[in-house]
Amino acid sequence: MAARPRIRRRANWPANMHEPRPAYYTWRDPRDGKVYILGRIPLAQAIYEAQEANVVVSESKVTRSLAERLAGEHKTVSDLIGKMPTEGFKASTTSARKYYDEAITKAFGTKECKALTVKDISDLIEPIKDRGKLRWAQAIRSRLVQICAKGVALGWMEKNVAEITERMKVKVTRQRLSLDEFNLILEKAPQVAEWLPNAMLLALVSGQDRSTIARWEKAAVVDGVAIVRRSKTEIRIAIPLALRMDVIGLSLADVIGRCNGTGVESKYLIHHHQKFANSFKGQHVKIGSVSQAFADARELAGIIGANAPTFHEIRSLAKRLYVDQGNVDTKALLGHLSDQTANLYANSRGLEPVKVKIT
Repeated sequence: MAARPRIRRRANWPANMHEPRPAYYTWRDPRDGKVYILGRIPLAQAIYEAQEANVVVSESKVTRSLAERLAGEHKTVSDLIGKMPTEGFKASTTSARKYYDEAITKAFGTKECKALTVKDISDLIEPIKDRGKLRWAQAIRSRLVQICAKGVALGWMEKNVAEITERMKVKVTRQRLSLDEFNLILEKAPQVAEWLPNAMLLALVSGQDRSTIARWEKAAVVDGVAIVRRSKTEIRIAIPLALRMDVIGLSLADVIGRCNGTGVESKYLIHHHQKFANSFKGQHVKIGSVSQAFADARELAGIIGANAPTFHEIRSLAKRLYVDQGNVDTKALLGHLSDQTANLYANSRGLEPVKVKIT
């Protein structure tokens, strides 16, 4: 069968350019057959853009307009994730992002970056929210915002489609810890681990988090001052040993004295008093062990439930007790850089009434 005769006025058109409707032009990529719309534009402009596109295909030459669109084609979400920076982050951050990236890759790793839509991202996040995993949904969305921002910066995406999705606010449901509850747990702590009472008291009087407590070296105490470094923010805090929490009648010097008086040689204030499983006498206590031991003692004290306070809540309790005491710069003590974060720890979440002070 003879080929259809070529229309005379199209005789000089560049290869791969077509006119499916009068004055409406398209260009077909010979590599994969994908059709790109040029639209209703002057014939001269359509010919020019088609010629540029043909150059990109034949010589891999990056030019303008349609050619620029072609240059970013076939880059997938997996390719984009591979371009995300990995240096200069803490191990915990890197580990968390690995899980986020795996979930994102599983959802649409083979999808081209420019084809990624707001609906794609919503279809990933909404089912997670429906299952009640709001924190996970929030983390996935935040990671996608970062990834898409990188895509825009590389020219692989036209806009940050993740940022357009609904921003969610997760309400913290974990209960705050009261002083009475702290004392109940402290009473049961020796039944769980010999080091736990010292860890709890050190956290309460110093206001520091569990990672700082677990890695607090004795050598950090110099000339009446304990200098600690928060691993989360890298902030160094100088705490006078004279710091005293009146409501329990102990100073930081008193608590450190208890830690040093265990009779066990160790470079750490909180340490194992005897060999246990894979832990050695005098070795520092693992961060996870601090949380687990506190949870065990909390259950022995009868404080149970999915929203029961964790060891980290001792930090908020310290903040609130020192605010009531009135003579401690709690923002500096807890190493907070903003008033917003400082106020977050001062919030009792309904555990206590708002107190009116008269001076």
